[in-house]
Amino acid sequence: MKKADLSAVKVWRIANAIWTGILLVLLIAVIVVRSLFFSWLPVSVLYGFGALIVLQIIWFIWLEPLIAYRTHQYEIKSTELVIQSGILVKKKTVIPFVRIQNVETQVGPIMKRFNLKSVEVTTAGGGVQIELISVAEADRIKKLVDEAVVQLERRTL
Repeated sequence: MKKADLSAVKVWRIANAIWTGILLVLLIAVIVVRSLFFSWLPVSVLYGFGALIVLQIIWFIWLEPLIAYRTHQYEIKSTELVIQSGILVKKKTVIPFVRIQNVETQVGPIMKRFNLKSVEVTTAGGGVQIELISVAEADRIKKLVDEAVVQLERRTL
């Protein structure tokens, strides 16, 4: 099975750092509001909020991207797409090409900087994503799945 591109770890870290920055801004806002209006609010609330941000930094910026990189895998077989993910609970999704309705690639500003894309495969029952793979690999997967779906449609007609 194949994994996401190694630079996906950087993308996950940057995205999680942005969320952590937002939490830091909220903490600063709470400190200011407490000092101006709610001086009766215990300081332990601020310490608790600060501790949560430290945990956020440790887990979501350092550990989770590495674990996600090791656990998110995909494989394209002759008649199906297999996606495996999950840190504590492993989830394996098998999608036969016959069931696929749409295949799209997605790219965001951070992903674009690292030449990465995600491939979203949609079926009648929902959709799955192959996250943060190289642009060439994403385009290859999209082309391969599109061609397989077209061939299957021709056979049924």
